[in-house]
Amino acid sequence: MKIAVISDTHDHVWNLKKFVDQAKSLDIRHVIHCGDLVSAFMLEEFAPLEATVHLVWGNNPGDRGLVTRACLASGGKFIHYGVTGEITIDGIKIAWIHDPHLAWSLAQTGSYRLVCYGHTHRWSEEHLKDTILLNPGEILGKKESPGWALIETKPFSIERMRLNRE
Repeated sequence: MKIAVISDTHDHVWNLKKFVDQAKSLDIRHVIHCGDLVSAFMLEEFAPLEATVHLVWGNNPGDRGLVTRACLASGGKFIHYGVTGEITIDGIKIAWIHDPHLAWSLAQTGSYRLVCYGHTHRWSEEHLKDTILLNPGEILGKKESPGWALIETKPFSIERMRLNRE
């Protein structure tokens, strides 16, 4: 199964649309968002995907009330976990959070195969014993070329994806 890990969209509608186009062509079934979605209107951009979108808050949460209501009204398309998300897909236990220091602490527990985070806006992949600590970079495109991480569950792999520039 294919999973997309994204972070730090910061209301950049155009780059999110590019991500959705890429993800749709790859038949992504789950999107893990590591925080800083910001506005509820951004959720509408995920509509073309036949994927469940898993969200956590970042340090720029936007209108929490609107985002929460939109997730609750989505019929399960959007699941908001609060500060920390945790899910098991194809036997792979994944946790995600926005803060890099808290992500490192989660990774140190050895309880997860993959721990994802955001905030720094920069790609990072670190192997800590049996856990991979991953920052997918940013969709925004402020600090580096916008991109995301493609996770394949069987066999397990991580690939850095970049958004096509026009």
